[in-house]
Amino acid sequence: MASETFYSPKAPVRWAHLINADEYEGKYSYSCELVLSNNDPSHKLFLDKLEAEFVALHGAKKARSSKGTPWKADKDDASKTVVRFKANRFENEDGTFSKGPRIVDAKKAPWDGSEIGNGSELIIGFTCYPWSRSEGCGITLQPKACQVVNFVPREDPGEQVAEGFEEQDGYSVADAGSYVDEFVSDEEALF
Repeated sequence: MASETFYSPKAPVRWAHLINADEYEGKYSYSCELVLSNNDPSHKLFLDKLEAEFVALHGAKKARSSKGTPWKADKDDASKTVVRFKANRFENEDGTFSKGPRIVDAKKAPWDGSEIGNGSELIIGFTCYPWSRSEGCGITLQPKACQVVNFVPREDPGEQVAEGFEEQDGYSVADAGSYVDEFVSDEEALF
């Protein structure tokens, strides 16, 4: 039986690893954090639905693991709640790896593969995976599809740093073919 698919409200994401799986302690997963505003009624309604689904899956009296609910108050901003989505990557019988969630743009066209940066606004389609351990129970929100409504490209910190350089006299990749090593004789250069 297939799990029910739920949809998040549109909200900004951070730490999105939805194109390529991220590695943590030897395990790979597709993940992101959805940052919800506690003042937005649609975000509050979504959190209430997550709580109701948790109770539907485990009951109201079962002990919760300290990591059992994938939504927590944002540690830097008390007016926000962060919801974590995560789907483990696994190896198929043929040696290939499972793919991440299907990603589409605002017009539902297939995503071009660009890495999704912090602040991009997404709607996430997901299923709830219930689990129980000795320390208690919980759920994992597994992303199955994402719609990128507003895109912010992932910044490469190296690009920003490189902008601070000025052009200098010296080695140039463009001139690399004409470089002659003065310590190599003509005979050695042939081999």
